[in-house]
Amino acid sequence: MGKLPLRVLVVDNSRAVTGALNAMRHATGPLQLANELRFEYVLPAGSGGRAVLEADGYAVHELPFVEISRRKKDLLLYVPMLLLNGWRLTRLARRRGVSILHLNDFYNLTGYVARLLSLNRLRVVTHVRFLPQTQVQPLARTWRWLAETLAERVLCVSGAVRTYFGPAAHVQVVYDPLPGRERHPVPVGPTPRPDGTVRLLYLSNFMLGKGQNLALEAFAAAYEQQPNLRLHFAGGDMGMEKNQQFRQQLEARAAALRLTEVVTFGGFVADVEAAVKAADIVLNFSESESFSLTCLDALFYGIPLIATDCGGPAELFEHGKSGLLVPNRDVPAMTAALLDLAPDLARREQFAVAGRAYVRHKFRAAATFEQLGQVYRTTLRSIN
Repeated sequence: MGKLPLRVLVVDNSRAVTGALNAMRHATGPLQLANELRFEYVLPAGSGGRAVLEADGYAVHELPFVEISRRKKDLLLYVPMLLLNGWRLTRLARRRGVSILHLNDFYNLTGYVARLLSLNRLRVVTHVRFLPQTQVQPLARTWRWLAETLAERVLCVSGAVRTYFGPAAHVQVVYDPLPGRERHPVPVGPTPRPDGTVRLLYLSNFMLGKGQNLALEAFAAAYEQQPNLRLHFAGGDMGMEKNQQFRQQLEARAAALRLTEVVTFGGFVADVEAAVKAADIVLNFSESESFSLTCLDALFYGIPLIATDCGGPAELFEHGKSGLLVPNRDVPAMTAALLDLAPDLARREQFAVAGRAYVRHKFRAAATFEQLGQVYRTTLRSIN
């Protein structure tokens, strides 16, 4: 009999389908298809991501993760639940024949507890998918120390993230992979719509800091000069009250600006490719992004992109050649970019072609999921 594939348990804190979860799916899918590795996932109890992963054929387990928050109940439960879930994760790994725990969230410490309880038989790979520089520093520095001390490998999704860590050799950049095979026709290039409109898409979960509020203000200013612009927000709220309130505030602001006929709001998008290809321009004005899968999707699918210089997006394309990069939180600059790009069909065509070519080279398999596979193989050698 041949050697059984290495089994990896991916631990993810996503309570809904997020960019972080999709990025791992895009990476583990081809690695599992190659019959070299077997992946299973651990999600928070009741996560909306379970159905998506099971549809992909993964075994999914659940643990009642508790995150640090300002709520007294969470603070009181955090340490005991961390220890309990670490023990549960150790037992699950033993039962499923797992060799490696892949923490898909920098702040999920459960894997480190499991490693210690397994007497270091389990190995941990930690992914850093946000900019630690933007977090509360006492916490971020603690997470960094734990990752550098207890993880076999620390994976940063961009060079911007990597700068937060020291020169240790086991900390490296592994880019998120491309979305995969396209299922809808490739855009033939920007062409005028019959109604003369230019449609802008803002694809992101509704969360404070993701930039929808900035996009709305920039759009309002641009719309005064170009009334053929249309803006559509699409994304989920992850079932969180604060996110629901943020969306309600956006809708109220659009109404106050008398934009309800030209600014629309939608829910979670399952078919990202179709949504992106239906747009003329994709916007991402987030205040902090370690990578931005939305930006990668727009470039990969050949739709012009305007994004903020907020970390990772600057590494995804070349400003002025395959997209426009605007200063972070700078609404006038966002407005100017909209007014510049929206009416210029030739430039949108240039960006579409150049963006597709750039990401397909930079984020090819050898620089993304194949590199992740090598991380697992190297980690396995440290066990044997």
